Amino acid sequence: MLKWVGIGVGTLTALLLAFVVGAAFAPAEFRAGTRDIVIVVVSVFQLISAILMVAILFAVLFAINQLNKLAKNNVLPKVDDAMLKLNEVLDSTRSLTNNVRDSASTATQTTAFMAERVVTPIIRISSLVTGVRAAATTLARRDAPEQLGNDQ
Repeated sequence: MLKWVGIGVGTLTALLLAFVVGAAFAPAEFRAGTRDIVIVVVSVFQLISAILMVAILFAVLFAINQLNKLAKNNVLPKVDDAMLKLNEVLDSTRSLTNNVRDSASTATQTTAFMAERVVTPIIRISSLVTGVRAAATTLARRDAPEQLGNDQ
């Protein structure tokens, strides 16, 4: 197919070149008539291009209108649904965050209570027992250093 297009373009180029060379040797009336014909042909092509441009403009406007309808009917409802779901997720996340905050506060309070009410008395009792044991050991061994001194 490209072969035939090339042959056609080559033939038209040869004919145009032959016409230009022939017109150069033709009388002035022929050139004036040719000029008038070329002006009419160019005007017809310009009219056709203006009509095509208007048709393309209407096609583009129609396509934009259809895209706008599509966006309003399909895209925007889906975006609204997604926003509703996102808001639900955010609300549940906020409630979970509040629950975690309350749990952390409760754990902190429980730790403080255990430290004040349970661990502190046990530490005091343990210290007291250790002190009593050390005192008893010290009292029981009062004579022990003398015995160690005799052994040496």
